[in-house]
Amino acid sequence: GPRREGAPGSAAPVAIRLEGVHKTYHRHGVPVVALRGLDLEVIAGEFVAIVGPSGCGKSTLLRMIVGLEDITDGDMVIGGKKVNDLAPRDRNLSMVFQQFNLWAHMTILQNVMEAPVTVLKRDPKEEEEAARGYLAKVGIADKADAWPAMLSGGQQQRAAIARALCMEPRALLFDEPTSALDPELEQEV
Repeated sequence: GPRREGAPGSAAPVAIRLEGVHKTYHRHGVPVVALRGLDLEVIAGEFVAIVGPSGCGKSTLLRMIVGLEDITDGDMVIGGKKVNDLAPRDRNLSMVFQQFNLWAHMTILQNVMEAPVTVLKRDPKEEEEAARGYLAKVGIADKADAWPAMLSGGQQQRAAIARALCMEPRALLFDEPTSALDPELEQEV
C-alpha cells in the first residue's frame, strides 16, 4: 500500500478512492492490460507517491484520475462522488505533466491564468492577481511576461506548478515532473 504521510488517525475525508479499477487498451485488435484490479485510497491532505518501472501504468493511472482516460472496469470516487456522475472539470483536479505542456504562443502569465478564465469563467483581473501570486510562490514572479522558450527546464516546471495551483484543485497530480531535470534543479523543485 501507499506510504501514508498525512495526519494519522485524523478524520479527514477520502479525496480519491479506486476500487477494482482495470484499464485495457486495444492495439491492432489485441487487448493490452495496463491496470488490473487496482485499489487505492487517498485521504485529504495526504502525499502519496506511486513508484514502479517504466510502462507499469503510473501515467495511465494519473490520466484516469484526472479524467483524460476512461476506466475499463471498476469504480472511482473523487470527493465522495462516482466519476460517472462527474464531468472531468467537476473533479476539481490539476495535473502537472512530464513535459509541462506550456503553450508556446502565450506568456507565462497567460499560461497560468488561461484555464481559470476560460474553463472556470473567472474574472480575468482577479485571476491575473492570483496568477501573479502563484508565480511568486514558486519563485518566478519576474518571468510573468516571458515566453516558455525563454525559461530553463526548472523554470518551466515551476510555471506548470503555478498553472496547476491557479485552478485551486482538490488534488494535484504530478507525472514524473522532475525526470528531465538535473539533480540540483530536481532538489530545488
